[in-house]
Amino acid sequence: MKKTVKTQGERRAETQAAVLQSACKLFGIHGYNKTSLEDIAADCSTTIRPIYHYFKNKKNLFKVVTETYENQLVDALSAVDAKHEEASSDPLMYWQTFSQMASDASFRQVVLIDSPHILGRERWTNTAVVVKATEIIQRQFPSLQALNQTLITRMLIGALSEAAMVFAEAEDTEGEALLTQISSLVSLFIK
Repeated sequence: MKKTVKTQGERRAETQAAVLQSACKLFGIHGYNKTSLEDIAADCSTTIRPIYHYFKNKKNLFKVVTETYENQLVDALSAVDAKHEEASSDPLMYWQTFSQMASDASFRQVVLIDSPHILGRERWTNTAVVVKATEIIQRQFPSLQALNQTLITRMLIGALSEAAMVFAEAEDTEGEALLTQISSLVSLFIK
């Protein structure tokens, strides 16, 4: 049987994907400040040289990791749209999707805790998450279109993110009860 030899491009793509996977894992577990490029290189069995080649520096690698997690959230919210053509009939589906993502410790660490401090809060307003959230909010609440959409959207996203942090940081025994309470509050707001 003939052994297939990978091209240099395929090997590069595999290395880049391995670095990104390790970075997602380690930034998610340890946070930005407690994760070094050496840690990431060791985790994916490479040196730090390819990390610098593909991602330039630690901050840029963290930005790509953050965008990876954010895109997962956007994909999950888009899946709600795809499953339920009339998603406006139950906007709680979006909250449940977001809260499910926020219950993942790695997502919380990267997107909700480290990203605003490392990449800056001003970056957040231009992310795929905010674009998707704005689309959902405008569709769910057409009467808000006359108001300052940027202000309203940022307030809602901030409030929902903070609510997700409260239940996500709770002890296991309290988490579900808090999630139920937060979902009830979100439900009251939506109605």
